[in-house]
Amino acid sequence: MLALWGHRVLLLTRPPRGPALAESLTPSCGKLLAQIGVLDAINRAEFIRSTGHTARWGKRDTRVESFGNGELGWQLLSDDLDRVLLRQSQLAGVQLHRHANVRRVAMGSDGDWRVSYEERGTLRHASSPWVIDCTGRSGLMSRGGSGRVATGPRTMAVVGLWEQRPSWPLANDSHTYVESFPGGWAWSVPVSRIRRQVTLMLDPTRMNVAHGRRLPLTYRSELARTTMIRAMTEHARPIGAAWARDASSYSCEVPTRARLLMAGDAASFVDPLSSFGVKKALASGWLAAVVVHSILSDTKIEEAAMTLFGARERAMVTGLRRQLQELAREAVDAHPVEFWNNRAAPDVLDGRGDPDVAALRADESVSAAFAAIRNTEKLELRSAPGVVREEQPVVEGHTVVLREHLVVPAFPHGIRYLRNVDLITLAELAPLHHDVPALFAAYCAQAGGAAIGDVVGALAVLAGKGILRFA
Repeated sequence: MLALWGHRVLLLTRPPRGPALAESLTPSCGKLLAQIGVLDAINRAEFIRSTGHTARWGKRDTRVESFGNGELGWQLLSDDLDRVLLRQSQLAGVQLHRHANVRRVAMGSDGDWRVSYEERGTLRHASSPWVIDCTGRSGLMSRGGSGRVATGPRTMAVVGLWEQRPSWPLANDSHTYVESFPGGWAWSVPVSRIRRQVTLMLDPTRMNVAHGRRLPLTYRSELARTTMIRAMTEHARPIGAAWARDASSYSCEVPTRARLLMAGDAASFVDPLSSFGVKKALASGWLAAVVVHSILSDTKIEEAAMTLFGARERAMVTGLRRQLQELAREAVDAHPVEFWNNRAAPDVLDGRGDPDVAALRADESVSAAFAAIRNTEKLELRSAPGVVREEQPVVEGHTVVLREHLVVPAFPHGIRYLRNVDLITLAELAPLHHDVPALFAAYCAQAGGAAIGDVVGALAVLAGKGILRFA
């Protein structure tokens, strides 16, 4: 994206080390892939298209969950995804070095970064005003003052590859299969018509899973404790030896420094149970590009743009950790063991995250406001006293700009958008209209299209949380 916007970009990377992990991308990744400009290339790569997932979780029976509206996800290997993205970077004009091992990154006296890297035995140097660290779990720059902190119990992924010919006898062979069991959780992702990766997520502090000769034994014994996944592999053939990789969650206390952003897994990693790891990393990379482009275009936006990047990173982590806790609570009902108890325990989450829409729906004041809006014959709403408007950074197009936010006790850090509904526009229009259809039409005419359910829900939040009041 930065190259397409006219900036000179040097991308330093190296060949993958170790086997590739299977990745499952939900259809919701499609919008982001299109925004980045790589969706057509992803579709041309002919990855397996998935129709959904099959889960056996907690006390629930096995259930099949298909993606809505006939949408399709993608099943692929991480190395194959990397190849497509690197090729698209080159086509965009990025100067790509595929065999670069970065040795040192330090800021010079002129404020530019000095990057030293080894390439095929030769030490090279580059200078740049900006660095984006996309080094994943290795976290080149987070080893320093932006150090990482663990955000949950340790987790080890133990991975095996299985083959079944002529094909897997599954009702939904494109699905990701997911199962909780007492020792952790397991998932199976297709990587071809006849091969699937089967991964067990285990607690490495409870067992010695990381050492070579014990690893296959651990893998087999823990796989035997599953039900659905074990049955899938009974007539399949293992290909090669099982291997392990750290999958513990963490985050950087400070994902930004002077002219430096840590993006994707370099900034934070959330338990793979969230199923949004790739999407989160792509979103982080997209925002990093937007932030750097905005600052290079207008240095006055630097402080606000950097603040936005850190806040969005924390919000993504907070939202995904909430989802993980909910799933862990379901699992602990069936498996009341340490693995699940540790993950279901209450956690101190950053209150600066985006509003939790599910929590707002269940909020009594919002529910009461929604009922009042639905049952009234004449809509009579007025602006409430004490609402403060405060400028905060948001992304518009591919630029960070300052826009007013609404600050009230319910949203002390400010709120502007809720499910893409502009709350300031809606709050200004609400007193001018006396029925929902007229208000909805006026909102769409001024702010663009929106779902009527989202607009009414946002209106209920405005009324329930003290931004509007009933006359």
